[in-house]
Amino acid sequence: MALSDAANRLRVAMFTPLPPAHTGTADYAAALIPGLQKQVDLEVFATVPRNLSVDRFDVLLYQIANNPHHADVYDLALRHPGVVVLHEPNIHELMRGMVAHRQEDYLAEVVYEIYGEEASKLPERGRRKLGPQPRVFTMIKRLLTRSRGAIVHSRFTEGQIRMKGFTGPIARIPHGASLQMPDGAAYRRRLRIAPERPLIGMFGYMRPAKQVCECLAVFKLLLESHPDARLIIVGEPHPEVPVEQHIAALHLEGKVDILVHQTIEDFDGYLSACDIVLNLRWPTFGETSGTMMRAFGMGKTVVVSDIGSSRDLDDHICVRIPCDQYQNRVLLQSLEWLLSDRSITATIGRNARDWVVRACTWEKTAAMYADFLHSVVHPQPAPPPGDINNSGHLHRYLRRWVENESESANFLEENINRLTRTLQLIPPGTQDDHILEMGCYMQITPALNRILGYGNVRGCYLGSGDADEKTVTSIEGECFTCVIDLFDAERVKFPYPTNHFDTVVCGQILEHLRHDPIAMMSEIYRILKPGGFLVLTTPNAISMNALTAILCGTQPGPQVRFRSHGETEPRYAREYTPTEISQLLVDAGFNIINVETGPNSLECVHPSWALEAAERAGITTKMRGDCIFAVGRKAEISRNRYPEWLYDV
Repeated sequence: MALSDAANRLRVAMFTPLPPAHTGTADYAAALIPGLQKQVDLEVFATVPRNLSVDRFDVLLYQIANNPHHADVYDLALRHPGVVVLHEPNIHELMRGMVAHRQEDYLAEVVYEIYGEEASKLPERGRRKLGPQPRVFTMIKRLLTRSRGAIVHSRFTEGQIRMKGFTGPIARIPHGASLQMPDGAAYRRRLRIAPERPLIGMFGYMRPAKQVCECLAVFKLLLESHPDARLIIVGEPHPEVPVEQHIAALHLEGKVDILVHQTIEDFDGYLSACDIVLNLRWPTFGETSGTMMRAFGMGKTVVVSDIGSSRDLDDHICVRIPCDQYQNRVLLQSLEWLLSDRSITATIGRNARDWVVRACTWEKTAAMYADFLHSVVHPQPAPPPGDINNSGHLHRYLRRWVENESESANFLEENINRLTRTLQLIPPGTQDDHILEMGCYMQITPALNRILGYGNVRGCYLGSGDADEKTVTSIEGECFTCVIDLFDAERVKFPYPTNHFDTVVCGQILEHLRHDPIAMMSEIYRILKPGGFLVLTTPNAISMNALTAILCGTQPGPQVRFRSHGETEPRYAREYTPTEISQLLVDAGFNIINVETGPNSLECVHPSWALEAAERAGITTKMRGDCIFAVGRKAEISRNRYPEWLYDV
């Protein structure tokens, strides 16, 4: 419960656009402010003052969204670190606007987003040119490095932030909602739609991601079974979405109404008039829709995409549609089912409204804000024991699953930092999610289920045959079983369906591939769901240890060892640099989330003389950890099957 004692009330400055600014964050802040004012001493700044005395406040709170209205707030957040509210884990469009016509500045931000370092501090030899990135490229790392804490609305956004390497406190606070019931009947009369006729609505700025044209095509098919249905589109069309032309091409005149430039009262009125609200998103930036939350507060049935923040929603409060080749078919069947009996939409809507009452009225949201801000100002000495960010907790957990002084225990200690960091970079899952661990040694495998929450864990390893079922037992007697498929990852098609896994972990495999590494990357791309994540680790060819070895006149890394009977002991086929791994992800069709380096074990201390020698020679010591950690997200971008930097073409 938030502290209400006046002596303990925090002094909070909140920086945010406010109405009439055309951004959903302005409406969000306006709804949050009354409740938050009851919890803290709050001063709100809709514009950044020239002479701001930050010492007057205990904490600064920044509302950040992906549009130009937040440029001044972003700049201030870099100068004066505070708590950032990320309504989606992406501010690419904001950054594009801030560095318009300054391509070098934009590309510098791209480099920082990937590596967390300024371009001038990265190794120059072998650095590859990075061009403009797709819209799903996030651009939040610089902001996070300058923040004391972060507030998000969903597990998806929390996972994205953790994958960026942010180790500060994060609060997952649901987007607030109002319990209101506008007179929907009056707005039906405006539209000349009788109460018994089905009415479906789409709301907000009609960006390409909202699947407007796809929804119109499905609505056309819906009219075959429900010829009296109507569709309203309330909001401005995006320049890339030719809504009127599409309506004409489908001969939907008289069945679809476009209502632009509505006041917030009329917006809510039309929302209340609908039986069903379509709120699809693909690709998603991870945003939580304010329209969806308004509809929930009115007790409306909302149809959402089964991706991103929507996956936090319980099944009984909404209808989720897959983001795959079956989307339109499932959407049509879902709409036919929802319209077959009005008691169905009434039940779902009532469940949604009850959820708002229990979990996310604006008063409850404000109380959670106050609690978190207080914890940032007065932090605990250590993160909670179960926090995925608590490396000590993960070390203890992993050691539970190996027998003391065994070969497995020795391997774990030699790689404890690598395995721990890998777990921290994997986005959390749910009981319905699928994850594949490639190169599965059963070291981190139990944690994928027990800590990260994946209900379906699969492993694979180099070999031939069908599969093995492996079981490990913890020192307390807890058992974990996983099926491990055996195949050659660069020579055969993976034995999994297309678009099957939410996450793939590829640990220390790439460096062993001798024939066709892009073949493996292409198969990983195929089996991942749209928007799914790849977490990849591999040794760093330009590590500080390798550089030190060269300075000492020894081999920089593992080499092939020859045996007396003429055979060889396999070692690495090829090591990669961080910039090569970035290029590998892009060539394979992945949007780069994060690339970093770090040690394998706890005992990794570079000799001071080597560091001094590198500095004297003007050689950077950045990105020199033993292991490269990379995270990519499956994207719809052009792919390069045989990149020239990797293949002799």
